[in-house]
Amino acid sequence: MDRSHLYRVICALIDKQQHLANSTDFSVRFRTLWTVALLDKHLKRCTDHEIGKLLVIVQDRFHIFEPEFAIIHHAKRRLSLRSAKENLTT
Repeated sequence: MDRSHLYRVICALIDKQQHLANSTDFSVRFRTLWTVALLDKHLKRCTDHEIGKLLVIVQDRFHIFEPEFAIIHHAKRRLSLRSAKENLTT
């Protein structure tokens, strides 16, 4: 999965989920669960490297002082360290 395809799919699902979640209509908001399932399906097919790229993309949506930014930064660092350890043992 190349970066442009990955970016389009994930961003489209995130945008759709946010749109559905912001609806005042409960039946529309309920469809958020379907979008979450689709997002999960796509994320499960990603490698750690692709997840790292996604984290960079998603991190741009948050301000540095938001907790989500810190969580994403931590996740990127953890994936980077895991990758470095795996490279040393191979």
